[in-house]
Amino acid sequence: MTEKSGDETATLTELGPDQLRVLNTLVIVDNLPMLGIFRTVLGELGIRNVIHGRNAQEVVHTLLSEPIDLIIVDDYAPLDGVKFLKLLRTGSNKLPHAVPVMFVTAVAERERIVAARDAGANEIMLKPFTAAQLRARLETTVKKPREFVEAAAYVGPDRRRRRDDNTSVERRGQERGDARDRRR
Repeated sequence: MTEKSGDETATLTELGPDQLRVLNTLVIVDNLPMLGIFRTVLGELGIRNVIHGRNAQEVVHTLLSEPIDLIIVDDYAPLDGVKFLKLLRTGSNKLPHAVPVMFVTAVAERERIVAARDAGANEIMLKPFTAAQLRARLETTVKKPREFVEAAAYVGPDRRRRRDDNTSVERRGQERGDARDRRR
């Protein structure tokens, strides 16, 4: 979130409707009617600071020069959203790699959705969508963020949405070890 003083400082999860207006949101899209849809729904949520990214150069310049709290990227318009996410999340550049990203795409193929998830998208939404669907995904992205993971093979929000047994114990390593032990 952008720098604020005193009582304006809050985490994204603590923001109420009045505070949402301070979020700087970068919308990466080359279609002006689609930009209008995003601006309308963002405005209804109280988000007023919307910056339009028309091409890769503008996007990089904006990310390097302005504090951005949320990114909405329309896949393939004007850039490949998966490649953008990989560039953003790698951390090998000066871009703010932990910014929440909502990935919007018209490509409903499983491979594309998995690629966006594995590249570090916080939320993925298929087009066409309704204003209610966009609003729900934005609220999830902003008010219920998942833990950010930085590992050798992956950087981005935790891909797991829930834990089956409501514990915080990591079990994947144990299960793999148990499976290996059983195979021997």
